[in-house]
Amino acid sequence: MPRVPSAAPPSERALRSGALVELPASGALIPSGCACCGEPAAKTVLTRAPNGEGLILGYCEECRGHVGRDATRKLAGAVASGLLGGGLALTLPFAPYPLPMTALAAVVFVAALVPELVVFAWPRRPAPGHTADGAAAHFVKDGVLLCANDRFAKELARANGVPFERARFRERRLVPGFFALPPLSVLAALVTLLISSPVVRIVNLGPERLFVDVDGRRVATVDPTSVEAPTAGVEVRVTAGPHELVARTAEHEVSREEVSVRSAHAHLFAPASQGYCFWLETAEYGRTRAGAVTREPLDTSDDFWVLPSDLGGWFRPAPAQSLAEARLTGGVVTVLRQAPCGLDF
Repeated sequence: MPRVPSAAPPSERALRSGALVELPASGALIPSGCACCGEPAAKTVLTRAPNGEGLILGYCEECRGHVGRDATRKLAGAVASGLLGGGLALTLPFAPYPLPMTALAAVVFVAALVPELVVFAWPRRPAPGHTADGAAAHFVKDGVLLCANDRFAKELARANGVPFERARFRERRLVPGFFALPPLSVLAALVTLLISSPVVRIVNLGPERLFVDVDGRRVATVDPTSVEAPTAGVEVRVTAGPHELVARTAEHEVSREEVSVRSAHAHLFAPASQGYCFWLETAEYGRTRAGAVTREPLDTSDDFWVLPSDLGGWFRPAPAQSLAEARLTGGVVTVLRQAPCGLDF
């Protein structure tokens, strides 16, 4: 944009009175002096309006320096906020016993917010002869520029034949979207927590429909089934840590268990399973142990079991040797089985 000679003398100590200038839609003439202190401009800085249009303002060497430091400080705050909030959001949910959802959200939000508060509260003290600690002018809306130096604003208005209005100048402590990072970090933490939460398979082997609550919150309605099938029951995700599981029919409570859900493990909750037995069936494959099968019964006095982290299937036999040879090069597969107690399995 064309520049006009500056008629204002350099200020010994510029005043932070400020002024508003409503600029023409295009082709604004910019004074040649520094927008902050009035000295001859040696550098330029692009200032953008909300609609994306830019205005190039001149700054002297010294003022260009403090504008750059202010921008770097804001960038550092945003990066620190993203690293702290995002880092905790992606790591805390994978702890052996993650924090409860509300506590996790609070920790991540505060961690992401602290760097931004530091930047927001950073003292702004313009040096003698300067009107701003950062940028000395910014748009308050499309076409309206708020200037820290009222003499610069008066020159700018005179050069473009527009009026100017005195107004208190406040430095822009934030950048667009600055405070969006903490909520986004919380959202990432909650999504990660839900995705990483262990699976609990709930199986109803009784005669009536069951309603299952976790910590007082209804999570599933499970219809009766007595047939061993891979799709039997309902799978829910429960965050790792201590929980209370309650199963009830429409008329009475069937089971109440204080359990500990473990990260990276599968779990089985089978209320009303009297008369049924569960076992882990492990089949070994490979040339030396082909066809070897071992069975480990689960304690029938419980309704809740923590299962191996490498569980390979639910309520179905391990793959036959012929099928395994086509898909596996060796190793073992462990599956969970169930049947009425007393049967020869």
